[in-house]
Amino acid sequence: MLQGIFGERLGRSFDLGDPPTVLSSTSGGQALAATEIRFDPSDEGFRAPLGNDDGYLVGLQFRALRRHELWLDGAPVPVQPFERGCSCIYDLKRDPVAWLGEPVHSLNFYVPCKALAELADELGQPICNELRQEPGRFVDDTVIDCLGQCLLPALHGTQRGNQLFVDHVLLAMRHHLASSYGGMRTGSQAIQGGLAAWQQRKAKEMMRANLVDGIALEELAHACRLSTSAFVRAFRKSVGMPPHQWLLQRRIDRAMELMRDRSLQLADVALSSGFADQSHFTRSFGRRVGRSPGAWRRDCAA
Repeated sequence: MLQGIFGERLGRSFDLGDPPTVLSSTSGGQALAATEIRFDPSDEGFRAPLGNDDGYLVGLQFRALRRHELWLDGAPVPVQPFERGCSCIYDLKRDPVAWLGEPVHSLNFYVPCKALAELADELGQPICNELRQEPGRFVDDTVIDCLGQCLLPALHGTQRGNQLFVDHVLLAMRHHLASSYGGMRTGSQAIQGGLAAWQQRKAKEMMRANLVDGIALEELAHACRLSTSAFVRAFRKSVGMPPHQWLLQRRIDRAMELMRDRSLQLADVALSSGFADQSHFTRSFGRRVGRSPGAWRRDCAA
């Protein structure tokens, strides 16, 4: 079972039950996660021990946080007001404890040090298991903000069967943190080649077989005898797009086939093609095809 400071364990720090969480894992079995925290403290404020762990918590603020304090290793550290859209990197080895004097809405990425070291090994880079950060101060990082915003639909259950996308985003976050704050040269790694024919065939067969329920990147990579990072790079080189985009296109293709049957409702087409609901289907179809499913169906019937 994957363990770390996320989900129910992080929720306990805020007296929350089981906050919305998306979870992935690396090839080496390390957890990568993002947990959404919505919390409104009492007038006296609230003391939240974030937990002690060999990893990092990156808190993306969805609302400004002016009244807060921070302790590391039992000692207070200076803090600055957090702006909406900024992020703060917490070294969990230093047993961080936060005091919150106003409502909080944040998305907290959990990245263990072993996951950073694993990435360095995959890329043939010097070991990286620490991130550069200034305690109590925020970073204005648009990449973290964008990746966090991308995960909101998955956190709120509106993207059924989209584990490939969650895996892709959380692995991208690990790469970004390693390169921007860990000194790792992830972008300098040349892609030596794509997938072998058998690997590409196997990956596509597995994704087609899991069109509705989805499949994890780790499963695809394991079947191709590659690390998740190497699999994503090789798949993109061979196919021209990442795995989650290829799967989305297959879902669109399946929906087009089903819509030719006029007896099927669009809501049924959506669920049978792997979309969470008709709204999710309409948004995805419109972005890919340039018109709504209903308009596409009417044009086909004309």
